[in-house]
Amino acid sequence: MSDTFTAAVVALLLGVLVAAAELVSRYRDDPARAVMSLPAAAYVTVNAAASAAAFGLIRAFEWDFGASGTQKLVTQVLVAGFGSAALFRSSLFNITAGDQVVGVGPSAVLNVILSAADRAVDRQRASFRAQNTTAAMKDVSFERSADSLAVFCFGAMQNASNEEVKAIDDRISILRDSKNSHLPDQVKSYVLGLALATVVGDKVLAEAAAHIKAVTQPLPPPDPDAAETRIIEALMGGPVPTMELQVRAGVDIASFGTLMRDLVTSRVVAISGSGDTELAELVT
Repeated sequence: MSDTFTAAVVALLLGVLVAAAELVSRYRDDPARAVMSLPAAAYVTVNAAASAAAFGLIRAFEWDFGASGTQKLVTQVLVAGFGSAALFRSSLFNITAGDQVVGVGPSAVLNVILSAADRAVDRQRASFRAQNTTAAMKDVSFERSADSLAVFCFGAMQNASNEEVKAIDDRISILRDSKNSHLPDQVKSYVLGLALATVVGDKVLAEAAAHIKAVTQPLPPPDPDAAETRIIEALMGGPVPTMELQVRAGVDIASFGTLMRDLVTSRVVAISGSGDTELAELVT
């Protein structure tokens, strides 16, 4: 295997590395899934081909970039691998068509291909992000939970930057602005979730949202029918002191008094005695 062929392969692999790094920097919420998608494969392939083609041109025109000896081939590989974007994404010259300046050169084709591939990756990620975020943020109130959720998410992270924290704080402020008062609370929650997922990822967001929802979601109102049933069941064995009955039935004191009055009025329960000797029993 010749040194030139090996160098071409290395240049191609460097092109793959550069393309993957670009995708990782763009899709931070789940870079692994973004890079492994089919549109990403097209993006990486085009970049790799550009690096290989750049190396071929460099060798054909014998550009040495001021290097000589063994350094010449290494320099050519590095320029082809890392500099192919500059070589092919630049225009040989520009022409003016009306009010637009149109670049003429390899960039005219390469930019279209790369932009299309990048947009395809973005659309695919958008679909995943929408599904994951709406599932995680369902029933999470923006007004009650926005600040707590942001603090929780960044508390779970160890390397979140001040800029990322500020960006989320700014997003919360914008959503609370009077200009966005017409947006439903749940929609604001989804938008915040998308912003947080970009920084912390879908899994952290889902875990944090579940915990925050558990402590901020209002408790359901007590079911009076269920409480009445427990009172009646507690009396099936015979008369029970009313104070003990409240404990047995597991009903709070405020609700217990109301329920007992209703049961007595409807002639389901009878009360005898008073004070500490007050007994409750089922009416037979």
